Amino acid sequence: MKGGIGAGIATLAAPLVMRTAALGADPIKVGVLLDLSGPFEVLGKPKLNCLQLAVDDLNAAGGLLDRQVEPVIYDTQSDNRLYAQYAQQLALKDRVAVVHGAITSAAREVARPILDRAKTLYFYNMIYEGGLCDRNTFVTGPTPQQLLRNLIPHMIKTYGPKIYTIAADYNFGHDSAKWAAKIAKDNGGEIVGEEFFPLDANNFSATISRIQQAGANSVFNVFVSPPQEAFYGQWAAAGLNKTIGMAGHAFGDSGETLRMPGDVIEGVTVVKNYLDEIDTPQNAEFLAKYKAKFPGEKVVGTLGPSDYQGMMLWAEAVRKADTLDRDKVIEVLESGISIEGPSGTVTVDPKTHHAVLNMYLAEVRGSKFEIKERWENQVPVSDDARCDLIANPDTNQQFPVEL
Repeated sequence: MKGGIGAGIATLAAPLVMRTAALGADPIKVGVLLDLSGPFEVLGKPKLNCLQLAVDDLNAAGGLLDRQVEPVIYDTQSDNRLYAQYAQQLALKDRVAVVHGAITSAAREVARPILDRAKTLYFYNMIYEGGLCDRNTFVTGPTPQQLLRNLIPHMIKTYGPKIYTIAADYNFGHDSAKWAAKIAKDNGGEIVGEEFFPLDANNFSATISRIQQAGANSVFNVFVSPPQEAFYGQWAAAGLNKTIGMAGHAFGDSGETLRMPGDVIEGVTVVKNYLDEIDTPQNAEFLAKYKAKFPGEKVVGTLGPSDYQGMMLWAEAVRKADTLDRDKVIEVLESGISIEGPSGTVTVDPKTHHAVLNMYLAEVRGSKFEIKERWENQVPVSDDARCDLIANPDTNQQFPVEL
């Protein structure tokens, strides 16, 4: 049984099936696994919006291989057990050509082995901890190396060398903290404290006292869940948002600039591969289409455009391969193809199957991001030779952080 929105999707898909049948070709089915209810709903819905917008754009341009594209969408309900069930259904029952989805790394690691065994191509369009090396998987979200090699030196230069890390207590939080420590050390800084919290944590008064006692110049914040957002209000209530810098590694992923009081988040610093405020013709066109399709949405957020670009990268590879055959599509992706998306140029790195991306440093000013600096063509891995899927295509593992 499909979760949550399944019935609505079936109703919407009926005219599409009728139209493609009239053209003499079945639609190309693409699978979507996202948390559309539960704690991660706030992250999943904009990602689904962007995937649906990509499908609309593809179909408006004639589809792929003279066929329309039809999403098959499952709400995983923020429950990793459902990722296993629905990944298997997409691969074996729905027989989709590709799957886009998962938010947390834990969810990805439930779905990914199933899709590997079924030889169903998989795109993980999400910021994550890095290290994944799998021929069947392509990652379009940024890695800590891409984000933190720019963010951490900026915080040291702007606020001082002492950084206190607070993070979600799972692999994304732990591995991001490791990268922050390495990059801080390489740039004359130091981590003066480090704490990890469950996703439902919402009381941080003791931690705020410890941050003060440690003499931190800035905080590296890797909180990801809505309950953990309570930290920002408690931080501001203590008056520390005016004296200690705040770097938000996952801040901005789900419209925090609109959902949280402006005085609470003023000055939060981020590095992202996408922001609504990017001033380019491509992003202006993307935003106009997004807001026309979803008129109630005031911001896209930083996560969803990776899904849009992931779908478009896959579609470009299918066009060039002139087939849905998985191995031939992978060969095209491994040629290093690029697309122009709302975040800028997005290029597949052949060896790692990750994306080469533009990065933007910004500060929250007046409940919006003010972009301060931009770096183009930031590679996903700067100093790790363990993953080379061209030389070693049978590699299938996630390498641990080695510092």
